[in-house]
Amino acid sequence: MDGPRAARVKELPLVEELSNRVFRTRFDDGQTMFQEFPELFSIENIDNVRVVVEDGIPVSNMNYVIRPVSIYGCTISVASLGAVATREEYRGRGYASVLLDDCINRMNTQGVHVLLISGDRRLYRSIGSLPAGWMYNYIISDKSNVENNMESKIVNKGADLTNLDEYTIKEINIEECSNGKLHKLAELYRKENVRFIRRYDEFHDLLLSRKFLRKTTAQKKVITLEGKEGFEAYMYMGVDGMVGSIYDCAGPRELIIKTCAKLVKDNILESVYGRLMPYHRSAIGFCKANNINLEEKRLIGTMKIVNFKSFMETLRKYFYEIYNNGFIDKLEFVNDEKGACFKLGDKKCIVRDKGGVPGYDDKS
Repeated sequence: MDGPRAARVKELPLVEELSNRVFRTRFDDGQTMFQEFPELFSIENIDNVRVVVEDGIPVSNMNYVIRPVSIYGCTISVASLGAVATREEYRGRGYASVLLDDCINRMNTQGVHVLLISGDRRLYRSIGSLPAGWMYNYIISDKSNVENNMESKIVNKGADLTNLDEYTIKEINIEECSNGKLHKLAELYRKENVRFIRRYDEFHDLLLSRKFLRKTTAQKKVITLEGKEGFEAYMYMGVDGMVGSIYDCAGPRELIIKTCAKLVKDNILESVYGRLMPYHRSAIGFCKANNINLEEKRLIGTMKIVNFKSFMETLRKYFYEIYNNGFIDKLEFVNDEKGACFKLGDKKCIVRDKGGVPGYDDKS
């Protein structure tokens, strides 16, 4: 066994072939893993494309990319891990476990605060990863029955569209979009309270990469809402036939939901799938007021806090904004051998994580 180690440039085509073989198996799948996830598989990130090599070829790989994330003005370092694959004939040899240990050890030296994992396996639970949280799925539709794999509830398109006439709804072609408009879209993205921090070139490349969708029959569309002061919202949408799925968006979510309702009302689309996070309180209230059913669902994947103390200290600035400052001054964060430790004077609360089973010890 050679590895775990970084993939070599000449090995990337073999890693790509393995990733497509494992993750793009449906009849309508494109063989486009590298194009869908350009940051993960880029040459610039090759040190974090980890492989085990047998018989001269990569037979197992695990990949992650480290990016800064802004949480209400605080910047943390987040590693996103995914596209974990092993050739079928080499499975059962423990390669994924070896690669995961290698990745975690590297993250500890790379200043990573939080690890996001695209899967939920016993392997990931064994290192203390937990469900990533909750989201709310919604569907705007004019049909009484829509086939889908999300088991989301169907809603009527009759949402309150008050004031939507003040905006221009337009699809834009990113490849032909001027730098001025792209800068405005990037500026709108930067207003999101929770977001990946992206340089302009990264933002531009991400928009372009959206033309590579998993389904070969789907098309990428970038829909913008423009008001008197410029862009107010936008969304990346994959459209298959007359069904749209929002992959990412920026701007007031209530406005985005109204836009989806108008696209359906005007018969541009038959239905639109979207999601909200718990902190989108205004949009959640709008949905409830308009009888738009929200289905609470777990976010895909799991997560792990890699360095609890550093993570919490980075967020301390935000804590000062929402809690009593005297309390925050006295609160300490400790990487205890049993888990994450909150300390206040001689009182201690440890959120333990042993063998993937979370719990807490109250030492008060």
